[in-house]
Amino acid sequence: MIFDATPCALGEGPLWHPERDQLFWFDILSRRMHTKGQHWDFPGHVSAAGWVDYETLLVASDIALSRFDIASGDTVKIMDLEHDLAGNRSNDCRADPQGGFWIGTMGLGAEAGHGSIWRYYRGALRKIYADLAISNSICFAPDGKTAYFTDTPTKQIMRVALDAAGWPTGTPQVHIDLTGTDYNPDGSVVDAAGNL
Repeated sequence: MIFDATPCALGEGPLWHPERDQLFWFDILSRRMHTKGQHWDFPGHVSAAGWVDYETLLVASDIALSRFDIASGDTVKIMDLEHDLAGNRSNDCRADPQGGFWIGTMGLGAEAGHGSIWRYYRGALRKIYADLAISNSICFAPDGKTAYFTDTPTKQIMRVALDAAGWPTGTPQVHIDLTGTDYNPDGSVVDAAGNL
């Protein structure tokens, strides 16, 4: 069954808002965020969001993290995100169980080494992984003790332990290895039983 037949050049970042019973998603190349029957245009590439409260989303773009008011469509920048890297954009992003927001970035041409993974937490933005090509598969175990991510061209989904505040601890380990196959890891989710 098709939920919505709106065509996207590069559909990404689906977000279910549980308080609103509403789905949001992005068309990165068209610089647009959608919900059923409505869309909002942005000046730059937007790829993902997290919900803050009933009226507000946190939106990741190619240059900033911003608060987005759903009712008015107003956007207020919280802080810059790789604004000095004109050839980069945000990609896969997701909120963690501790309330942090992980933001993956990449070069517009998926250049090796241009991407990173950042974490926004309690008003601060910190780079946690660098030198990636295509950041993807950001997701978390339900208990908040493990994060998963990939640099898609490596064909490996990594896992890393998280501390009580949600920061990675130790060296990431290979969780799923697709090397030698035709498969490339992209988006991932973890179900309530902890299966990726």
